[in-house]
Amino acid sequence: ADLLTSPAAERLTACGSPPCNRYLLRHGRRHWCSTRCGDRARAARAYARRTEQR
Repeated sequence: ADLLTSPAAERLTACGSPPCNRYLLRHGRRHWCSTRCGDRARAARAYARRTEQR
């Protein structure tokens, strides 16, 4: 409750990895709640690029 009423609440955002339902406090360019979610999103983008080129 303290976080939601603090000035840091504007940095609260949902994780950028589609199956994840967690939230994080944005710091700079970070879009994911964990390295696992970031790795999953980067792998999905790479797979999409490979299959698009065929």
